[in-house]
Amino acid sequence: MSFPLTAIVVDDELPAREGLAADLAALGLDVIAKCPDGRAAQDAIRRHRPDVLFVDVEMPEIDGFALLESLEPEQLPPAIVFVTAYDEHALRAFEVRALDYVLKPFSVERLRTAVERADQRVREAKALDAKIGHADAAEASATPQYLTRFVVRSHDESIVVPVSEVDWIEADTYYVRLHLSDGRSRLMRDRMAVLETRLDPKTFFRTHRSAIVRLDRIRSVKTLSRYEHTITLASGARVPLSRDRKTRLASLLGRNW
Repeated sequence: MSFPLTAIVVDDELPAREGLAADLAALGLDVIAKCPDGRAAQDAIRRHRPDVLFVDVEMPEIDGFALLESLEPEQLPPAIVFVTAYDEHALRAFEVRALDYVLKPFSVERLRTAVERADQRVREAKALDAKIGHADAAEASATPQYLTRFVVRSHDESIVVPVSEVDWIEADTYYVRLHLSDGRSRLMRDRMAVLETRLDPKTFFRTHRSAIVRLDRIRSVKTLSRYEHTITLASGARVPLSRDRKTRLASLLGRNW
């Protein structure tokens, strides 16, 4: 590693937490926080913005998956590694885009492999962030208006997607997925918080930490429980609506729910 990766370790068992932190330090990582539970980890991740999160699955109150769900997509570290004694959660871990799944007890070599993968992922993330930052700065200086198109970049091509073709935008860890009117979707490297500021608020509204919706595509809003609501779009897609954003959305649409 040409630069030390910063890491946070989350495990409710003190020996496991201290042991993993020591192993990571021996491999050259800068362990900036050791958290005994998910709540402490929430604060540490938001405050320190680590490169890598090493997290156990089963913990009291807030488990590893609930911890990831509680964070804004842009707050998630570039690399997430589950370190656990339970192998039955592996599939779900990769569904939430975890980089690796390390079973306890593990060897130093197995941990080294996870660290090397994390190093590669963080390098890629930093390179993409720099590229996006330069592109954003250039576009902002040239055209300070709201976005009229997205440019989705892949390895060998750039695809232009008019904003008018986007029904809604879904957070996908440190990517966003553009859901188009024709049923297709495009995965794009960007941050929800940044996109929210660059979209016309008369046209788009952030209904949930993981969703931005085109207002004229909304067809109905359904209350599932006191804390949970869902929006149905013209395409039939269902999008989450958080309780604290519901009143603002009703005001925008001139409705009273």
